[in-house]
Amino acid sequence: MKASILLAASGALMAAAGPVLQERRVVVATDVVEEWVTVTVTEGRPLPTMWRPGKVHVRPHWSSTSSIEPSSTTSAEPEPTSAAPEVPSPPPPPPAPVVPDIPPAPPAPVDVPDVPAPPPASPPPPPPPPPPQQQTPSAGDDYTSTLLQHHNVHRANHSANALGWSDQLAGYALQVAKSCRFAHDLSPGGGGYGQNLAMYGTTDNAAGFGANKAGAQAASDYWYNGELNKFPSNGYGQANPDMGDFEEWGHFSQLVWASTQQVGCASYLCPAGTIVPTMQSWFTVCNYSPAGNMGGAYGQNVHRPMGQPTVSA
Repeated sequence: MKASILLAASGALMAAAGPVLQERRVVVATDVVEEWVTVTVTEGRPLPTMWRPGKVHVRPHWSSTSSIEPSSTTSAEPEPTSAAPEVPSPPPPPPAPVVPDIPPAPPAPVDVPDVPAPPPASPPPPPPPPPPQQQTPSAGDDYTSTLLQHHNVHRANHSANALGWSDQLAGYALQVAKSCRFAHDLSPGGGGYGQNLAMYGTTDNAAGFGANKAGAQAASDYWYNGELNKFPSNGYGQANPDMGDFEEWGHFSQLVWASTQQVGCASYLCPAGTIVPTMQSWFTVCNYSPAGNMGGAYGQNVHRPMGQPTVSA
């Protein structure tokens, strides 16, 4: 047999390549030419004066030799020769070829293309416009988006701005939820914000129920749908409506309070014997800034509903 219990409470980021010039060399090969004279000597006669080699000529690739035919001998004895025969002077060597000093050719011009500078980066496209305000909660499983949706869909029905999420307020809410004491506590952060509380306990797999479901149920089913019709019908537009049944509708008025800008929530599974003696229970805490339910400001912050369809968890 399954049992469940629920509670709610409220408070205040070229080099140009020129042609390569190969070295030019002029090689002149030379021959060395020696000239010799052969002299015949007759026995018993004095030796003639020996002629030594003449000049050595260095000429490119040309060579020549000359010789003197030996004198013939007869039976008659010639007169003694006291001097060497006259040897004709060799012809002068041809002039060495003149190799002109040819300066190296200048490097051929190389065309370097004119590369234009890259165009400036185009400005990033403008961001797309924000999506229109959704009127129904999304099916996402993120706790933050779930709780924002289950607040803002109801605030839109009362012409109130959409709330933003505050991690700081959510941190304060988690401290209170983990205490597993179902009572208002504004001590984390020093207070100065509004606070709504809700609890859901069950013996049927409370852990499987999940924090998202617990938070959505607290905002939509308990604080809004459960209290909307309890707000005094003649209290809209009044600075201070009848506060006799404030405990019955104070969560609703905080949820739709127009000047509130941020919310931060936490849902924590408390063990049996803490909030509920015999069962586990989900303790949901939501903190609001600026705080709602301020005396004398109800007429400016709690507006009549626009008749949009009912949304539940």
